[in-house]
Amino acid sequence: MDRKHAGWTLERVQAILYRGAEGPSEMKHLIGVEELTDEIKGVLKKRLAKLQAKNAKKEVVWTNWKVVQKAKQTPRIASFIFEAIDEKLDVTPEPGSHVKMKLESGLVRAYSIVHGSRGRFELGIALNEQSRGGSKYLHEHVAEGDVLQVGAITVGIKPDSMASNHLFIVAGIGITAFLWLIEEVISVNWNVQVHYAVRSAEEMPFRGKLEKFGERVVVYEKAKGERMDVSRIIKSMLWNSQIYVCGPRRLMDDALSAAQDVGLGEKDVHFEAFGADVDGDPFDVVVKNREDRKLMVKGEETLLEILRREFGDAVGGSCEVGNCGTCKIKVRSGKVDHRGTALGAEEKKNEMLSCISRGVGQIEIEIGE
Repeated sequence: MDRKHAGWTLERVQAILYRGAEGPSEMKHLIGVEELTDEIKGVLKKRLAKLQAKNAKKEVVWTNWKVVQKAKQTPRIASFIFEAIDEKLDVTPEPGSHVKMKLESGLVRAYSIVHGSRGRFELGIALNEQSRGGSKYLHEHVAEGDVLQVGAITVGIKPDSMASNHLFIVAGIGITAFLWLIEEVISVNWNVQVHYAVRSAEEMPFRGKLEKFGERVVVYEKAKGERMDVSRIIKSMLWNSQIYVCGPRRLMDDALSAAQDVGLGEKDVHFEAFGADVDGDPFDVVVKNREDRKLMVKGEETLLEILRREFGDAVGGSCEVGNCGTCKIKVRSGKVDHRGTALGAEEKKNEMLSCISRGVGQIEIEIGE
């Protein structure tokens, strides 16, 4: 005998009704089932509306901004000052912000804002030898007078006003994530200490700004054999310190380990990654709420790239280095090699960052509508 609703067991219906399992498409199906009572359908409709509101993505409005100044900070780092073409555009960045930019061939990248004011902001961008179009395009093809499209400007870092001390641990171009924030914290007379590792003094961008911080900044030059001991810095920090870290993965790992050793919680340390280690072993992914569609992610590809290629804007993305959490998706089953800093320990149990984290073997996921 044929079943009218094959595949819909009582257990599955209860899982959706009482635990919110599965996605909007399954809820829509159940709402259309005649046999269900109006009361149950009412519950499902409310849950569906709430889920759709949560998953709704604001349309990104792209505006035109002109490069009014491009300058070489170091042999590898250039600064860019942008001004809005539309003088009436009411956009004022804040310390700790990053900006989305649309580059060649529609490539979108996010960069930390070094300083800004109404209708104006400055970036510092290092030329990445493994660049897939972002920094390479800006360094080699963008000149003063060129116009680029700018999307959302988002505040990613807020200093903890309850902290007695603010400790910054930074390497290389990572200083751009915190430079304006450091200026802001100093301006309100909060206690600040900056530990900054660079290849050499010649590789230090925005040197004039850093020199104004005086003895608050300790610089470690690799060319002189100087090493920044992250563990020692954190273990000897002042009481009630908020820590901010930006640098390569090794620096982040060292800082996380040292923070855990002294009993710091996730809220006590803010991580920003300036580069993404995205490569790894290939893996398979089954998208449960897309009719169990099975996809393969190659070693040099990211899950976010594959999902966007197959499903368009169903999955968001912004920084693409694991900082912001815009690209997070639900993991139904399987092992995940978690990377990036946007997810806490609890979130990692059933979510992953699709821009940088990788599955192991095969994983099952669920994406937005």
